[in-house]
Amino acid sequence: MLIEVEYMSEELKQKAMALEIYNQQLQMIQSEIASIRALKSEIMKSIKTIESVKVDEETLIPVGPGVFLKAKIVDDKALIGVKSDIYVEKPFSEVVEDLKKSIEDLDNAEKEGMKKAEELAKAITALRKELQTEIQKAQQAQEKGQ
Repeated sequence: MLIEVEYMSEELKQKAMALEIYNQQLQMIQSEIASIRALKSEIMKSIKTIESVKVDEETLIPVGPGVFLKAKIVDDKALIGVKSDIYVEKPFSEVVEDLKKSIEDLDNAEKEGMKKAEELAKAITALRKELQTEIQKAQQAQEKGQ
C-alpha cells in the first residue's frame, strides 16, 4: 500500500508541475495577445492620422513625451519602415493600405493566440479536475489506512 501512495504522490507532483507550466504558457499567450491588441490600436491611430493630414497644412509632430514640433506637410508621402533601419517613401494611400494589411495580419495572429489560449485553458481545467479527484482519492485512502 505504501508503494502505491508513493507512486501516486510522484504522479501528483508531475501533474501539478504540468499544471504550473500550462498556467505559465497561458499567461505568456495572454501577454502576447495584449501586445498584439496594443499594436493594432497604434496602427489604427496612425491610419486615422494619415487620413486626416492635408498637404500644405501645418501639423504637430510628436518627438517625445509631451514634445511636439510644428511642421508643414509638403506632399502626400510618408516614410514607412520595411526592415530594421530601412525606410521606403510611399504615398499616403499606399501607407494606409500597408497598415491595413498589418492589421489583418495581427488579427490573424490574435485569433490564433486566442485559439491556443482556449485550448490551453481547457487542458488546464481538465488537469485541475483530475488532480483534485486524485488528491481526494489519496486523502481517502490515507484516512482508511490510519
